[in-house]
Amino acid sequence: MQVNAMKFIARCIHRIRCTSENIFPLSAQTVRWNCPVKSEVIPVLGQTQHQTSHGPGVVLGSFYFWNIFKKKDDKEETPEDKLIMTIKRSILSIQRGEYNKAEQMLHLALRMAQELQHKDGITYIYDVMANLALEKGDFEKAEKLFVNVMQRLFGEGFKESHIKMLHISSKIAHMAGLQGNFEKAKQGFEWTLQKLEEKLKIREIEEELKDVRELWGMTKNWYGQTLLELNKVEEAKQCFLAAWEVFNEFHDQLNEDALMLLNNLGVVCMRLGETSAAEDYLRKAITVSKEIPDFVEVNVFRANLGLVYLQQGLLQRATDICSLSWRLSKKAENDRALEQAEYCLDQIKKLTSSSKG
Repeated sequence: MQVNAMKFIARCIHRIRCTSENIFPLSAQTVRWNCPVKSEVIPVLGQTQHQTSHGPGVVLGSFYFWNIFKKKDDKEETPEDKLIMTIKRSILSIQRGEYNKAEQMLHLALRMAQELQHKDGITYIYDVMANLALEKGDFEKAEKLFVNVMQRLFGEGFKESHIKMLHISSKIAHMAGLQGNFEKAKQGFEWTLQKLEEKLKIREIEEELKDVRELWGMTKNWYGQTLLELNKVEEAKQCFLAAWEVFNEFHDQLNEDALMLLNNLGVVCMRLGETSAAEDYLRKAITVSKEIPDFVEVNVFRANLGLVYLQQGLLQRATDICSLSWRLSKKAENDRALEQAEYCLDQIKKLTSSSKG
């Protein structure tokens, strides 16, 4: 048996659901909520890259397999080598957006791990499968797989309050919110946050406090989206501010994930009538987005800023930026941004018509 290969998988499993990953990723999913002024809050899921016309995001849990596979020309490939390589190829397929191929390879890897009776390898593969289902929007399947992972971790002696369990609990709550089951999501988030906050008060715990803090920030961000759906706008704002604080603790530079948080803060401030703050958040998001190539979601931000200008009575500025958002969204074939821009332009027409009448 190749001991190094097995140790590698074991190290991966040890960090299942650990939050040293980037915790503020962008998802392709959209959360809508009813409010007097329509505005777009874009939720986030697990570990992804921003989704553009050039390729989909990827949810992979906490692990990547880059630059750690060394070919041994003088040794015969072992079953463990084949298992690791199959997992690596499945993850590469996910990165490329080849979801069906990835799923087939993961099932192959699962059979290989089962034949080897490698419990840790099986748990890891189920975890990747769950995150893939989450990325694809198959929430029912994702939840079943995540529950399976939790049951396996329970069997290994992990407590329900361990960070690995809490990370999965947070994802299950987020999926409930994405499916419109906001009360279930609220209960899940509150329980998870309570357990995380209990950990943060303890100096000596088995997990890294940094990981606990990051997971707390991610959960606050997701909880804020659910609170918006429940029309608890001020509470949602506090969640987004907490998430923003955590993001800045661990990231020196603003990235796609930061832009999504800035957008969400702009939206929640707009709903509260805090138009000056909303304008600041959205203008900052638009400015920073210029440094990120192919970041098409910026047109959602522009449309939201147009709605803020409309609230401020700046009709021409609202018209200019919403028209720009519409043209660029049309060119980029971004339906979500196009819909938001069209809504902004419709509101401008209504206001113009009513003023003439």
